[in-house]
Amino acid sequence: MKYRFNDRIIFDVETGTLSLSDLFDEPVTISNPSKRLLRLLIAHQGDTVSREAIFKKVWDDYGMISSNNNLNQCVSKLRRVIKALGIDDEVIATVPKVGFMLRPEIMVELCEAEEPKVAESPEPSIPIITHSPVPKSCFDILPKVPLRYVWASLGFMLVIAAGIALYIFNAPSRSESYLGKAGNCTVFMKNSALLADTEFATEVLAYAEQQKIQCSADEYLLLMRSKQLKSYISGVPRLFFLRCKILREHNIEVCTGLENENGSFLE
Repeated sequence: MKYRFNDRIIFDVETGTLSLSDLFDEPVTISNPSKRLLRLLIAHQGDTVSREAIFKKVWDDYGMISSNNNLNQCVSKLRRVIKALGIDDEVIATVPKVGFMLRPEIMVELCEAEEPKVAESPEPSIPIITHSPVPKSCFDILPKVPLRYVWASLGFMLVIAAGIALYIFNAPSRSESYLGKAGNCTVFMKNSALLADTEFATEVLAYAEQQKIQCSADEYLLLMRSKQLKSYISGVPRLFFLRCKILREHNIEVCTGLENENGSFLE
């Protein structure tokens, strides 16, 4: 079973992944509790789901330990991945002192229709005709269409197909991509050719792990590559490791260098 959010993000329940609907990006795997939480919110979209109900349906019923910390981390991870995949609107809303809600403004579609059930025949050996007999020639019941209209329709279809192809192959890529986890921090990187280097990604995550950084629910780590601030070696760009926090009340994000780890963000 698959769900589509705002015609952009595909939630595959079977694999527990979130990905772009255009199939040009690798899916992001989420944890089993996060998957169960998202399914629960989808089933009750527009209604507030209490923390107690979430604890039972996501953790307790599966023999797992539930806690406010585990729930907050799941919600934070889902928000981060959904935002990285291109939906800037708040998908999961916090209802203070009650629980969480999948916002009713978010368009959620079931994009994988169930297979229709085939009625069993009481007499398997006798074929059952469920439609009218086909005429000897189907073309006998079709109106005669001038040939010029046929060519015009084909030309229009080719123009539409060319436009779709241009949109797919020239669509702008997301500005940030998911890199992995370092401790309880989610690590993203501005789109760069370095993302294709798995050894580089592993080293970056290992470095972030060594810093023993603790991220709150609205914080994450961001790696940026820039040529504007030149390095000592000519032609070599610099990488910047930032710690970012979402200030929801101001609708902005604030990023600082890791050396300012103990400094507080603006409130």
